[in-house]
Order: sequence, then structure tokens, then C-alpha cells
Amino acid sequence: MTTTYSRNDDSEGEQIRVSFTLAPGINNPALEIPSEPIAVPSSIRRKGLSAIVNHLLDRRVVSEDEKSDDEDNDDEDKLPAIPFDFLLNNKLLRVGVESAARREALSLEQAVEIKYFPAQRPPEGSGESETFPDWITSMSLTENESLREGILCTGGSDGSIRLFGTTIEDSETPNGLQTIQSTKAHSGPIQCISTAQSDESDNRLLIASGSMDQTLLTHTLARDGKEQLALNAVYTGGHFSSISSVSFSKKHGHNDMLMASGDWNGGLCLWKVPTANDSDGSDNAPKKKKKKSKSQVHVTSSITELSVKEVQPTFTIKAHSSNISGIVWDYASSSTESSEKKIITASWDHSIKVWDINRQESLLTLNGSRVVTSLGRCHNSDVVATGHPDCTVRLWDMRTNRNANISSSVSDSTLKPSHKSWVSDVKWSQTDPYVLASTSHDGTVKMWDIRSSQPLYTVRAH
Repeated sequence: MTTTYSRNDDSEGEQIRVSFTLAPGINNPALEIPSEPIAVPSSIRRKGLSAIVNHLLDRRVVSEDEKSDDEDNDDEDKLPAIPFDFLLNNKLLRVGVESAARREALSLEQAVEIKYFPAQRPPEGSGESETFPDWITSMSLTENESLREGILCTGGSDGSIRLFGTTIEDSETPNGLQTIQSTKAHSGPIQCISTAQSDESDNRLLIASGSMDQTLLTHTLARDGKEQLALNAVYTGGHFSSISSVSFSKKHGHNDMLMASGDWNGGLCLWKVPTANDSDGSDNAPKKKKKKSKSQVHVTSSITELSVKEVQPTFTIKAHSSNISGIVWDYASSSTESSEKKIITASWDHSIKVWDINRQESLLTLNGSRVVTSLGRCHNSDVVATGHPDCTVRLWDMRTNRNANISSSVSDSTLKPSHKSWVSDVKWSQTDPYVLASTSHDGTVKMWDIRSSQPLYTVRAH
């Protein structure tokens, strides 16, 4: 027997049979519903399907933000409604069910299988803001999930590193921002910033910053942010133009902290970052910094210097013909032996390249038709996202991990243009391989699910 669901305005319309299945990766038995086919209006869309799933879960059919004042309160004792999203043939459902099924050339003789999962919801801002003396040019957030808190590091056009403490309300949304400290680190504008944990046994944070003054520095900070920022190392002999990108990585099974950096002229450098476990007497230990010249680094008295080291690059190569706008490490390999021996770079020369850092050579080059302003990599698949001045976000399948489930879900190489100005940054979710965020000079942040070419929502941030 097939259950029939109809809407008040569509009770006489055509019906289509569907079956619901909880999407892979959603390990919550409380959200499971029977998979028997049911009949629904053929033109029903996401909100109507969400109401049906909530009804089958014995929850309120309408969420609080959708409920009207004159609506009955018969379900007040039930659990709140959950907004759901739906997949049909591994693509987000954004039209009527029948239209989507025909578009995917699915047979309507059998029940159409629809997968469901809790929808991504827009963040709720506090409405408060803080004014800075100069532009914020870069930022990096590191989270300590066990303490439910994190530290937000920002770089400014005035050469300052500013640190903020965050309280993590849940795994996705920082709630509350408190200023920890501000330090003048460079004599020129900071172009890039990256953070990482120092090593497995040291509960300290490493902060790398690159500047237009051609300096690259790392500082250390206690994870609780209560100590003064301490200069850890100065990186010399690698870059001779503005440093535009930097990224940390750590070799699996080793204590070696590695760092890659790119500059305005297309130069790429690899560095071994000194940590607490490094011995000054070892053959490959960085040299202690004996002399600090103004041309090398600008450090004010507000920074504590503890055993500052001067580090030379492991290698330097001419990677691109123009500015390197993004660097990410290749984490996708399941092999411990080969993992993190590759990096991906993006450039204003319209190209994306994969590099073998052992052989110091390019393994793959993808040439586009636009300047690449930013680069982001999914944490467990072959897909990278790039931002461009033509207001678009593009997706690239690097085919290095052969994760077919993720790679095949890319609906188009270019997401539908939605920003009104050039895209300044793209960042992937650390928990969901399908979700990424993009920022733009139009003052907005857009959240995307790569199974759809349209954004999930837009936040007017500035």
C-alpha cells in the first residue's frame, strides 16, 4: 500500500511515488524513517518534502521561523522541525521532484529514490562589529575542540598580527569574539597568514605570516592565548619579492613541521619549521639568528624573542610566471608513505599545478582562462576550488585520490556566478566534503554545496 501526501492547493494534481533514504554519512538513527514508497504531488519541492520527513519523524511540520501567527498549535508538544535538504541522483533538489527526475532521465514507473539530510543553515551574527585601524588582509582560525574554544589570527595592512579568542558553540559556528593581543610584526602589509599546532607534545600554536616587506616569520603562542606572542624564526634566502601565500603541513609519522610559501614573482619555497623538539646540534637544525637587520625583519619590542632561529629554504623553484595566490597540501593520499609529499599551487598566470616536493617538479598543470585569486582544497577528495576576478568559483578534479563518490558529484566546472565582484577567498568545510564558502569584494560570504551550481545562502558580512 502506498501512502499519499498532498497539499491543500494541489490535492487534485498529479502524483509521483518517492522513497526516502537517509544520506550516506549521516549516522543518526533518530533521523531514519521508513523507506516504503509514498505518493506526493509531482511538483513538490524541498520545503514540502521537508514537512513530510518531519511528519514521519513525529516532529513539528513547520519550523519556528516559518510558522505564522495564526497557525494552529496542535504540535507544540512535539520536537522542533528540522530543515532538510534532498538529493536526487546525487544532485541537490532545487526544482519539483518530477522535473528533476526527468532532467536526470530517471524512470517514473518506479519510486524515485530521494536521499535526505539536515540542511546547512545560515549563521546567526551577533550584530556587533569591531573597527580596525587598517585593512584586514588575511585570517586563520584554529580550534581546540576539547576546550570548545579557538584562536582567530588576522593580518593587517599595518603589519600587525591580531589575536582573538572564540568560544565554539558547536562544531561549525564560533560564538563570541574577545581580543587577546595585537602585535606589530612586519614593516609592510601582511599578505598571508597560516596557523598550526607546533608538535604533538607541545600545546603551542605556530603562526606564519608573510608580508610585502619580503619577510616571512613564524611566532609561537600558548593555545590558551594567555602568553605574549613570541618570535620563533625568520626565513631568509628564499623570497625576493612580496610574499603572497603560506601554508603549514606536518609529515605523518614524523615530527618535521613543513611550510610552503609563494611570492609575487611566482617563486615557491619549502621550509623546515623549527619546533620545541629540534636540537641545535643536529646537522639539519636551523641556525640561531645572530643578527637582525631592518631589511630582514621588523620586530617591535612588544614581541618576545625566545631562541629566534634563522632558517634557510629546503628548496626554491620558479613555480609560476606570476603571483602565487594560493598553496594547499595534498592530504588525499591514503598512503602514509606518500602523503603530504605533494602541494598544489594557484597563480595569477591562470594555472594550477601539483608539485612533488621530493623531486621538485610539477606533476600536473591545469590551465584556465582567468587569473586565480584564491585556492581551497577539500579535506578528503580530489576536488579543489578556485576564486576568480570574474566573480566565479570554479571546481577542479585533480584525480590524485580517485575518490569517485566525491569527484563525480561535481555538477559543473564553474558554479553559477553569484558574487558581484571578484572572489577574494574560498574555504572548504573541515567536516563536510561537499560544502565550501566563498568571500568577495562585494562584501558577501556565500555557502555552497558542490552538488548544486547555486549557493545555499548568502550572508551580507560587510
